[in-house]
This record gives sequence, C-alpha cells and structure tokens, in this order.
Amino acid sequence: MRFRRADGADTAAAQAAYRTILEHLAATVDYPHWHSENHPTPAEVQAWVQGGQLYLAVDDADAGAVAGVVVLNHDAPDAYLEAPWTIDARPLEALMVHALGVTPGFLRQGVARFLVDASLDVARQAGCRAVRLDTYVGNTPARQLYTGYGFTDLGVHTLHYEGTELDRFHLFEYVL
Repeated sequence: MRFRRADGADTAAAQAAYRTILEHLAATVDYPHWHSENHPTPAEVQAWVQGGQLYLAVDDADAGAVAGVVVLNHDAPDAYLEAPWTIDARPLEALMVHALGVTPGFLRQGVARFLVDASLDVARQAGCRAVRLDTYVGNTPARQLYTGYGFTDLGVHTLHYEGTELDRFHLFEYVL
C-alpha cells in the first residue's frame, strides 16, 4: 500500500472512489450521512485534487486501485476557534483531516488506520503540533477508529457546514 498526494491525472479515480463509497453507504448503513448529503460532490473532489489537498491510499498489488481517500489541509469551521483543544495551536500548526474513506473492496483490511498513520506523518513533516477532525455524532465506526488510535474525543459540538443541516459533531485531536 502506498500513500501519495493525488494529481490532476487522479481526479477521475478519486471521484470514482468517493462514488463507490457513497453507493456502498446507500446500500448499507450511512454512518457519516455522506450518501444522504451527497458529500463529497465531484466538484469538491476536483477542487481538493487541484488544491493539492487530496491523498490516496493506492494498492500496487491490485493494479494501483484506490483503496482509500483523505483530504488534509488547514481549513476548519469557525466553531473550531472556540473548541476546547488540549493544546493551543495556530491555524498552520494544526492539520485538519476531512472526508477519510475506504473503498468497499478494501474494508476491514487496515486501510483506515493506514490513512490515519500517513496523515500523522504528513502533519509531522509539515511541522504541525496537532491533527484535528470532526465526525458526525452518529458515525460510530469513525469515533471508534479515532479513539482507538489515541485521539482525544472532545465531545459533541455544534458545527455549521454549508449545504447541510447536520450540525452535531464530535471533535477529535491528536497531539504530535
């Protein structure tokens, strides 16, 4: 498994990966509410790729298939400014994790943990002091992943994201 930043040539594959994740969530349990909210859209994925923010877990043993996707940047909702983080970090000192997903053919194979490991490495290389993220309150698998990994769960907070009425999210932080 390799972790790498997506480039323009990866846009269609990244969009397809998110589409298969959304279809899988529609057919099973939509814990993060990505399917019901149509998130992320192909335009969002394209913008993340163009902005150098989308990363891929690629399985070379499977002809370079995209096993997982994650967005890493310093963008956070305004409510993050008021959150009770365990350390004080300026915006560029905290890496934000968004839209972490595993394609259905790679579920339960350690890809999510691989993506978290790689995200922490990106943060360290960038000189960040913390990694922060939020998960929808009903997304039990993600909450278990992050707490099991050692992230601090700061509880439920109200966050407002454009285009959705969902506003109750757990905030997580991993101090580097």
